[in-house]
Amino acid sequence: MTERKKPFWEDSYKRPGKLDTFGAGKPNDIVVKVASALPAGTKALDLGCGEGRNVLYLASLGFQVSAFDISETGIEKLRAVAYERGLAIDSSVCDMRTYEFPHKFDLIVCQGCLHLIKREEWAILIKRMKEFTVPGGQHIIGVFTDTVPEPEDQRGLMVGLFKEGELSEQYKDWEIIESNAYQFAHTHPGGISHEHAGNDIIARKPV
Repeated sequence: MTERKKPFWEDSYKRPGKLDTFGAGKPNDIVVKVASALPAGTKALDLGCGEGRNVLYLASLGFQVSAFDISETGIEKLRAVAYERGLAIDSSVCDMRTYEFPHKFDLIVCQGCLHLIKREEWAILIKRMKEFTVPGGQHIIGVFTDTVPEPEDQRGLMVGLFKEGELSEQYKDWEIIESNAYQFAHTHPGGISHEHAGNDIIARKPV
């Protein structure tokens, strides 16, 4: 059996005090756009939070936040940074395929991880995410598409790359507030560079 390749971000998460693995440690622009218009006390979940750049921002707004990731090193860093900043975050180590939603959320953020599980698995997970969202609640979802091939050093990790527009199809029964398609190049700590294509959406559950 071929051993699953260790993702480059595991070593990066070990960098003490450095929230720079993705997006230079800053929250995603689309997350800021949506969350800045929501009230304190919003119940939010960051699914596949990594080292926490988005959920730390949500917590700073006074949201009631939960977050999880399969990476123990990512959650360890998130907890350390949250403690330093005096932020309360309910965080845990968990595989997104087996996560048990504790309640319904006003906002669910899932950036850059659904394509790391198989297509049939993310289809089931999206249905569960929608089920555990309050009427009028929103999702901010970002995925990579197969418009650009999987980077060679990540070969075998992105087992569920989306087709162009396929993310929006999963939300055709919701109000799609915004939908974007893009390509970009990104340099990670250690000089690791990648090119990706992606889709993201903001979608609201019908009331």
